[in-house]
Amino acid sequence: MPILDALVAPIKKLVGLLHVKVVRARKLLKMDILGASDPYVKLSLSGERLPAKKTSIKMKTLDPEWNEDFKLIVKDPKSQVLQLHVYDWEKV
Repeated sequence: MPILDALVAPIKKLVGLLHVKVVRARKLLKMDILGASDPYVKLSLSGERLPAKKTSIKMKTLDPEWNEDFKLIVKDPKSQVLQLHVYDWEKV
């Protein structure tokens, strides 16, 4: 879903900051041999060439808590989409 609903205002281009807080994840899949995971989250906006933002890695947990704040530059809120992906550190 785009950051700004197309019905909100007929603004062609708006540049701003999107504040995102990655709080936690629950019941992640087991990715390690011993039944845990070392998760982290990558955040990006679609159509953006800047590198993705990353949380810290939480070792040996399926219920990580990050409580980390990020700011992403928004260039076109009508088309850009926030993408969040959870990865296992040892699998990448």
